[in-house]
Amino acid sequence: MNIIVNVIIKQENKILMVQENWGNVKGMWNFPAGRLDEGENIFDGAIRESKEETGFDVKLTGIVNIQNVVYDDRHVIHVCFSAEIVGGSIAFDPAEISDVKYIDINELLSMSDSVLRGGDTRKETIKKVQNENILPLSIITNYNYK
Repeated sequence: MNIIVNVIIKQENKILMVQENWGNVKGMWNFPAGRLDEGENIFDGAIRESKEETGFDVKLTGIVNIQNVVYDDRHVIHVCFSAEIVGGSIAFDPAEISDVKYIDINELLSMSDSVLRGGDTRKETIKKVQNENILPLSIITNYNYK
C-alpha cells in the first residue's frame, strides 16, 4: 500500500496545478503530490512534495479529504491537504514537471480524464475545495516515536 500526499492551493477561483512530464501521465494536470518517504511524517511529506513540484514553501491549513483507492494491482491512500503559500517562487525539475500554473476551478471540472490525472477522484476533491468543505488539521493525530 502507498500513501500519497496531495496539496491543494486555492487562490480566488483557481487551483495551483502541475503538469506531469513523465511516463504514461505525461501532459496530464495534477495537484502537487507524491509518495511519503519511509518514516516520513505525513505533514512533512506534503510540504516537501509541494516544494519539490512547485518551488513554493507552504503552510498546511486543512484536510480536504482522504481517499481509499483500490486498483487491480495496488492499494493507494490519498491524503489531500489544503495549503497556502508562505514563500518561494515557481521552480521544478523538468524531468518530472513541465508546467506549474493556476487553473480555474470550472476549467478543471470540465477536463477529460485524459487531461486531468485521477479524473473523477480529483474532481471530487476540487468540488470540496470549491465549496470550502475543509476539515481542520487536528483530525489527524501525529505521533513520532523516534
